[in-house]
Amino acid sequence: MFRRKHSSRGHLLFAAFLLFPFAGMLAAQEQSPQWRPISPAELQMAKPLVEPDADAEALIWEVRIDDSDRKTLSKRNYVRVKVFNERGRDRFAKFDIPYIKGISEISELAAHVVRPDGTTTEISGNDVFERDLVTARKLKVRSKSFAVPKIEPGVIVEYQFTETVKFGTLNGSELDLQKDIPVQVLTYIIKPYQNRKVIARYYNTPAAHPGFENDRDGFYRLTLRNVPAFKEERFMPPDAVVKPYVVLSVDNSFFGLSAGVPDSKAFWSSVAISNSFKLTALKKHRKDVDELTEKVIAGASTPEEKLRRIYDFCQQKITNTSYTPLRSDDETWRDVFEKNWKDIAKNGSGSASATKINLFFGAMADAAGFDIRWVEASRRNQIFMSPEMTDRSLMTFAGIGVVLNGEKRLFAPGIKYAPFGELPWYREGAIATFVGSDTFGWGKIPMSAPEKNLTKRSAKLTLSEDGTLEGTVSIELYGLEALTYRQNYYDEDAAKRYDAIKSEVTARISNAEVTNISIENFDDTSKPVVQRYSIKVPGYGQRTGKRIFLQPDLFEYGSQPFFASTTRVHNIFFQNPWSERDEIEILLPATFVADGVQVPEPVADKQGATTNKIAIEVKTAPHVVLFSRDLVAGKDGKYLYKVSEYESVKSLWDAIQKANTVTITLKLKE
Repeated sequence: MFRRKHSSRGHLLFAAFLLFPFAGMLAAQEQSPQWRPISPAELQMAKPLVEPDADAEALIWEVRIDDSDRKTLSKRNYVRVKVFNERGRDRFAKFDIPYIKGISEISELAAHVVRPDGTTTEISGNDVFERDLVTARKLKVRSKSFAVPKIEPGVIVEYQFTETVKFGTLNGSELDLQKDIPVQVLTYIIKPYQNRKVIARYYNTPAAHPGFENDRDGFYRLTLRNVPAFKEERFMPPDAVVKPYVVLSVDNSFFGLSAGVPDSKAFWSSVAISNSFKLTALKKHRKDVDELTEKVIAGASTPEEKLRRIYDFCQQKITNTSYTPLRSDDETWRDVFEKNWKDIAKNGSGSASATKINLFFGAMADAAGFDIRWVEASRRNQIFMSPEMTDRSLMTFAGIGVVLNGEKRLFAPGIKYAPFGELPWYREGAIATFVGSDTFGWGKIPMSAPEKNLTKRSAKLTLSEDGTLEGTVSIELYGLEALTYRQNYYDEDAAKRYDAIKSEVTARISNAEVTNISIENFDDTSKPVVQRYSIKVPGYGQRTGKRIFLQPDLFEYGSQPFFASTTRVHNIFFQNPWSERDEIEILLPATFVADGVQVPEPVADKQGATTNKIAIEVKTAPHVVLFSRDLVAGKDGKYLYKVSEYESVKSLWDAIQKANTVTITLKLKE
């Protein structure tokens, strides 16, 4: 979904559930599973009904959600999939059931394969094995997996399972109204706690919608028919912006709350009042940090220098437990305000969660005389927020706002690798609320300029007569590129970081030999992250008789077009502005000279938001090709394009790729 290789670790957890939606498989059971009758028409079905070119189609996709027990939320799944061709066979040859260890459990799992003649192959519990899908901090996503025996076009794969979520609730549940394969009949059946009224809010759906209807035994039923598959596209907005879904709210009027949709202004005003109480609680700790603050800012001559010293202290002197394997996932606001607070102030060091570090920074900033605010913000990797949305979960604590030189700015030293004044990409451009002791207002977090988020790639290479290219490479990451990289790899060891670099190269250049890998400045946020390695690529220069065809930009060799399809369904979304600079020096073989070097024309869109410029120079004694490329993308915060602009956006990036992959011709000296 996001540009290039950077996606946050949190997104990997979310992606695990998107990648394995057909998650229903099995384990040994004490009693035989109950299967629903399959009609002769379904057995003999040779073509999909919903989408003519589908590889497989769900004939039944049913989820029964029971919230009767306050201690658990039960989700009973029953799915029947028809396979039509070899692609469908390959896709459904293996299944994974994802679940979060310690939070959810999978039980009553069963699956079987039914052939067109009605014969059935049951999948034994002995065929099931468990494996880790994603591990991040203390959160572990595991799966129960198995291979489907004797799968072939024409068969039906049917499975059922129950997922039990500990202390889960129907309130706030999100239900997808499209799957990643076509579905003939998609059904959700829900039973709320104590038969309370359920309010369903639909997103990214047509205005006319059937909605939930009363069913038997206190259940409500939603049935959709002939639902086309949801098709993901590269560089599309977050799922919540484009994918049809419904959010359920339970009427809690017994407790003085309502499931109705409130007036947005009144709703967020009440949230602001709640946050102002937290700000008041924060300010009460000022007396605890007065003495420490005075020591930290002693000698600072400007407000910004004072604030920078406070920021650096909080980030560097307090061990961030949110970035250690032993972090606590159960911290309450009371814990945040009470645990270890005075000890850190007294000792000038200590350990705390990311949230507490942000609040400690706020208390010190208040002690230093700054006007501070409590800031909650949305995340652009999840939703494009607006004040009209009355969903409390869309806004989370983002850090401390400080009025500096008359400007409201947001600081979050609890983000371990964020330098002073910098934030993760998903906070930039996001909508936020700034709550003071007696003030409340909406704002938009500024976006950094593309020049700040620079990837600088350089290489010093030698080309042999047989076309072999070898030499050394250096890649420097700045701004959001460095922050995102550090956030993605902070809990990986050196070997895995090195493997990721090697994999990125060999994914483009399959025969590349990558050695001597090193990474510098990973923990020093005052400097760019620097990756270095040696590379050797046999046959990189294509030798044909007396000529060699050479692509100077090693870093774009083997790159794929940003947009391959001629049509587009969703808007185009780039996560943040960025820039790239490639500087490459290639020493040519003494027996060859350059012949017919043509420098591509600069490429730019009409708004000037994206530009790409290339320079090629050939020098003699020694005979060297000097190549440079400068890309700037997302100037003035332009990161979102409407689907109606797709033709021009595709043309722009096709032209950029054509320029980046330009080749020059070398000829043998006479």
